[in-house]
Amino acid sequence: MTMPHRLSVYLLLLPIACSRSRETPAPNGAAREAGTPAVADAAPAAPRPAPSGGDVPEAEPAPAPGAINTTPNEFLARGIPTFVLGTAGDDRADRIVAAQVGLVRELFKASATVLDDSIDVAAGASAWPPNPVVYGGPDVSSVVARLAPVLPLSLGPDRLAFGEREFRGTDLRVIAVVPARASDANGPGHPEFLLYAGTGSAAVAEINGVQHGQEPILVANAFGRLQAGRWERSPAGAVAAAFPDPPSPRIAWRVVERPLAPAAGDATPATVRFGFPEQLAPAGDEAEVIDAALRGLAVAVKKLGLAAPSSLSLYVYPDRRSKLSLTGDQGDGYAVVSANVLHVLHADPSPGGPLETLVVHEGTHVLAYAAWGPAGTALVGEGLAVWASGQYGGATLDQWKQRLDAPPRLADLLGAGFRRTPEATAYPLAGLLVAAAVDTVGLDAVRTHLLPAPASTWSDACVAAGTTAEALQSTVDGMLAR
Repeated sequence: MTMPHRLSVYLLLLPIACSRSRETPAPNGAAREAGTPAVADAAPAAPRPAPSGGDVPEAEPAPAPGAINTTPNEFLARGIPTFVLGTAGDDRADRIVAAQVGLVRELFKASATVLDDSIDVAAGASAWPPNPVVYGGPDVSSVVARLAPVLPLSLGPDRLAFGEREFRGTDLRVIAVVPARASDANGPGHPEFLLYAGTGSAAVAEINGVQHGQEPILVANAFGRLQAGRWERSPAGAVAAAFPDPPSPRIAWRVVERPLAPAAGDATPATVRFGFPEQLAPAGDEAEVIDAALRGLAVAVKKLGLAAPSSLSLYVYPDRRSKLSLTGDQGDGYAVVSANVLHVLHADPSPGGPLETLVVHEGTHVLAYAAWGPAGTALVGEGLAVWASGQYGGATLDQWKQRLDAPPRLADLLGAGFRRTPEATAYPLAGLLVAAAVDTVGLDAVRTHLLPAPASTWSDACVAAGTTAEALQSTVDGMLAR
């Protein structure tokens, strides 16, 4: 997975865990969910993390009132950001926000993180930190909730509106640079800020992986980019959104539902909703495709030991061109963990074949995220999926033990180094790490301590799990010894 690393397009790069198999890299400025992530050295995964990076910096002057169409790339190019964590949601929502910010902050070592409730919104723009990047909608961020009456957009559980322009869905996400506003009789002012939010408490999960950065406003859903827009100011000074270009193509889907049993026990099975393009007649091997995907999901459920797996949707595309036109991605598959959705390319559905192993990997991302929450590092998040599938790129982990020559140290892959390392090295090495950890401390300790740990607390997490970072490195070294 080759991704750009330029600072100006960092927003196009980030996921929590890669969640995809890609045969061809995305063009610069168009990367999706996988990117150059890493867990920051100061963004903890606790539900209500303490401020990091010192005290809240002094606020900078608000941008000129006429500057209303700054893009995310331009916003970040002008100065080091301050990340504003939403903490108004439940514990899970707060963990999702903290984990996402932790991944992004790896690219901005000098950045600060503040809690939303540390900003006195009523005091106006002067109370804000410089270059604020706000994560979470009104159900997650108290800043957004307090500004709701004066913002040029509104969010609800299944609704995103820009004045009279309305989008509907529980999977909507918005990425926008909100123009600065002066205080007036209608409410408080605020500086220009970059907003990541959506319709749901998990909306910011891996949101930085959405292709974006070059438009002032972008609306997306579980299929990727939906519609880009810009701001317009009326003669009276009011700001409103405009969407002059048509939305991305969407099609009708023929849905087939099948049950997904838990790993053990008598819990109610989850439901898998298979989507096939409605305009196409069923393929001759459709039943085999469904069976292969169900086998893959069953493997993931068993390896993760899930007593109550989540329901999910799985969309099957007949060819790369169709998948690219409908999702912006032509790779084999990827997961949208914020919506419990998998997108996969049609492949050989034979037992143990490419489709089955692909679904194990991508299904692990969705099922583990739904059950356990966000991964603190791409290393462990991807490693869990590789370990569950038992292979990478058609070769088993045992075979990879013989192929990896002089791999990097695990400590060098906890941050941005993971995405800077060739995928054929980083992914199998990550799988071997998780295999070593499961054998050493057990899956429960991996789930509780190692999976959610950011790079900054990795050593402590290893100790809490019953081992040490050095011991895990030694175990992996032993696996690779010839």
